[in-house]
Amino acid sequence: MGVVPAIPGGAITGSPVPPDAKGAGIINTNYSSVKNVVNAAELLKSSAPRVKVVAVVGASNLITDQEVIEAVRQRFGELQALEGRNRVAKEKELYTAELRKTIERELILDEMYGKLKKAGKLAVIEEIKEFASDTAGRQLREIGKFYRVKSEDDFKALLRMQGLTMPVIRRQIERQIMADQYVGSLLKEKGHRVGLSEMREYYDTHPQEFQAPDRVKWQHLFVSFTKHQTPQAAFNHAEGIRQKASAGADFVALVKQFDDGFAARQNGFGTGEKRGEIQPLDLESTVWSLKAGQMSAVIQTPTGYHLVKVIERDYAGLRPFDAKVQDEVREKLNKKLRQVEYKKLVEVLWRKGVVRVFEE
Repeated sequence: MGVVPAIPGGAITGSPVPPDAKGAGIINTNYSSVKNVVNAAELLKSSAPRVKVVAVVGASNLITDQEVIEAVRQRFGELQALEGRNRVAKEKELYTAELRKTIERELILDEMYGKLKKAGKLAVIEEIKEFASDTAGRQLREIGKFYRVKSEDDFKALLRMQGLTMPVIRRQIERQIMADQYVGSLLKEKGHRVGLSEMREYYDTHPQEFQAPDRVKWQHLFVSFTKHQTPQAAFNHAEGIRQKASAGADFVALVKQFDDGFAARQNGFGTGEKRGEIQPLDLESTVWSLKAGQMSAVIQTPTGYHLVKVIERDYAGLRPFDAKVQDEVREKLNKKLRQVEYKKLVEVLWRKGVVRVFEE
């Protein structure tokens, strides 16, 4: 089992510490004594972790060793092929990078709290917290669905197997969402908007990002030879069902009533949506030959007769510049704007804010 997928809304990589940042509010920024991450991660698995603060941003934004370690463990793919000294060196490199990203996130949050508090907008802070909490909850549920976990306890067990914990993962998501929301609000204040012409230009210059594969959603009904006295009787039964469907009977209802295969358990849907995935293989050519809304004639296979009906059909090629694609392009461009603004703000805050990093 691999590490959990990258957390949606995860940290945006910020700029490195500016060369002239030393002495400009940054205290103890020598990372050469970063502890061995392997031993720390093993400690997390085998015992109750002790809270160890490795950095303080501003007056009171604390960053713990556990949070940084868990951020490193989410990048397991960069470590799994390494061994010995190479692995330890890479772990320390990742630890330093994740510590820096976490500091940058906390610098932005410290700025957000300070500005909103000074403006008397404490209610806005609570609104941002509530939004972040709700969004984080949805994202965690999506991750749970991806791994098909049946309960929160199963999800926690899955995380524990990889040296991760629910409170830390949730904190990472929530605080990154809050930082992103603040940066987004700064862009709105500056009047930055993505226009239709910008969206169209991006679409025209990045066609590779908007290619659609052949895809189909289809319904399936199977009549087995074994359920009838003769093949002709099975055919007559299947043809009768086809005529009912042609006359307007609900196909899913017919599947649930008459199907001898798996479709009835799949709410009437056939198996497979892409080329090479359609099952059984005998049906693939027919499925791809139909347009949305069309139903096949009775199809004979070695085990019985089949009816298929195509519900949705996407054809390979460039997706049209419709409302759905426009929304995707708008989000891509807004994300780029946020990343640029995020980096600019981080560069300013590194020089302006106080960051204390505690050495071992």
